[in-house]
Amino acid sequence: MAVTTTQTNKPFNPRGNDQSPKGYNRAALYSGKALDFDGVNDYVDLDGFTLSGTTATFVFNLKMDDWIDNKFIFDADNQRLVIGTGDIGNEIGLYDSTAWKMFGTISDTTNTNNFAIVIDGTTAKCFLNGQSFGTDQTITNIDLSNPSNVALGSRNDGLAYFLNGQMAGFKVFNTALTAAQVADLYNNPEKVVPTGVDNTALKLWLPMQEGAGTTAYDGSGNNLGSEEVTNGDFATDSDWTKEAGWTISGGKATFDGSATTNALFQNIGGVSGTKYLLSFEVTDYVSGSVKAYLSNGDVSASTPSINANGKYVFDITATGVLVLFRNETSFVGSIDNVSVKEITNYGTISGATWTHGIGAPVAQTSVIDWNKHTLDGTNEVLVPQGLTSGRDLLGNLFENVRKQGALNLDGNSWAEVHDNASLDITSEITLEAWVYWNGSTAKGLLGRWKGAGSLKSYLLFANTTTAAQFLISNNGSANYAISTSTSISIGWNHIVGTADGSKVKIYLNGAFENEAAAAVSIYTTNLPVEIGRLSDGGNVFDDQIAQPRIYNRALTAEEVQRNYNAGKNTYTN
Repeated sequence: MAVTTTQTNKPFNPRGNDQSPKGYNRAALYSGKALDFDGVNDYVDLDGFTLSGTTATFVFNLKMDDWIDNKFIFDADNQRLVIGTGDIGNEIGLYDSTAWKMFGTISDTTNTNNFAIVIDGTTAKCFLNGQSFGTDQTITNIDLSNPSNVALGSRNDGLAYFLNGQMAGFKVFNTALTAAQVADLYNNPEKVVPTGVDNTALKLWLPMQEGAGTTAYDGSGNNLGSEEVTNGDFATDSDWTKEAGWTISGGKATFDGSATTNALFQNIGGVSGTKYLLSFEVTDYVSGSVKAYLSNGDVSASTPSINANGKYVFDITATGVLVLFRNETSFVGSIDNVSVKEITNYGTISGATWTHGIGAPVAQTSVIDWNKHTLDGTNEVLVPQGLTSGRDLLGNLFENVRKQGALNLDGNSWAEVHDNASLDITSEITLEAWVYWNGSTAKGLLGRWKGAGSLKSYLLFANTTTAAQFLISNNGSANYAISTSTSISIGWNHIVGTADGSKVKIYLNGAFENEAAAAVSIYTTNLPVEIGRLSDGGNVFDDQIAQPRIYNRALTAEEVQRNYNAGKNTYTN
């Protein structure tokens, strides 16, 4: 789905403060989703995509099954610009409507590689894994203005030269990135736009991370239509039709829980069959659920049931003219910041399938990630406590507390996430962290948990010298726990605990370890989340914790394995 990007937006998991050798292939670190082309008839139709002039940069991750027979990666009209492979094997190059121009021969054809093709007037340059590659090419007759048809993974008519392999993270900029900017993107794969480049320069971004289906959505955020909603921030009690139970006051629309399907709606003149980006916030949630529609009531154009505070973004094909919020099950809460914009640029996937191979690790739905700038209103909620050095989430430098992107805790320091609604997870949850295990026992790693009495929600814990433990509590005193069965070795270990509403599970270094029944609702407290100790200040950890994350869902075994694979090259013993 489309998102608004910024230079610090992080839709993918960052890898922490990377300490790997210069020139290390970061593209190979990722094992997330990619689009898989079978080399026979798969492609993505990008009809409608256009650039202006003769300056552009194309960036993408590519893993080829073979490198022969002129496989097309990108084709604009087949006479304006083609990026593809050569006919003698292992080559990357482009066609400029006059002839093929090859940058050079790829030596590593087994692993995933990151490419950047920079076109600046009459010169084209290639970068491989962040470094200048091959021979610059003089080009002629390239004009990317208003091509009649554009395709990804084949010739634009879908009849020949099909890509065989996997591709992810396809970006097009309408500017020629510098060598430093190309390296910046490669060295910092969590970045959407490199430093020094305006967000509006990103004209197409297909993360290939949105899930299954036949549509590849543009994530650049720069190809959305104008705002369709009037008074989406509810600044005044106007423009919206309110059925019984709905009120507009204080900059939000609120429903009182009436046990009917009464609705709040506005005629936006939506065009049936048109894709729109719908976003809104739920605040002051108490109970029940609400759905949003882009229709006159057709359930096929609705969101899932919403039953928690948060900002929600959906792509929906309209079946009517209304944007409508309808009480589903005695909803008590408020709606704010409603936006509907037409999605004007996306790709139609023909045959190709979503797969796990390259791209990024699990798309984050986490409510806490040390590497993210997590906010509660306008205040940072993840800040170091008891530390005199380190780097906070805004990049302000303390000194030398993080090693390999980790919190280096000394037994007297920890990190704290102040209480906010996103921490009140009552059903599915995942706790995840890289931990440098030093054999200490009874140490808090990540969670909201008092050492004695009540006020207990969820916890990752150093239970013994050789085992980690994951715990949840349903009422502050009854605990449901599971421990690793494999002995944990001294050094870096990846520890994950999940609860899916019926079971608790624990994973060690990507592998499933143990499970137990736990069909309970997780207790809600006003305690902060602590990283490196318990919530009462006891059991303080005395080594390194990296990438602590809390998700409001249970990761699958496959997702746990992918996150472990993504971090194991960074957190090595």
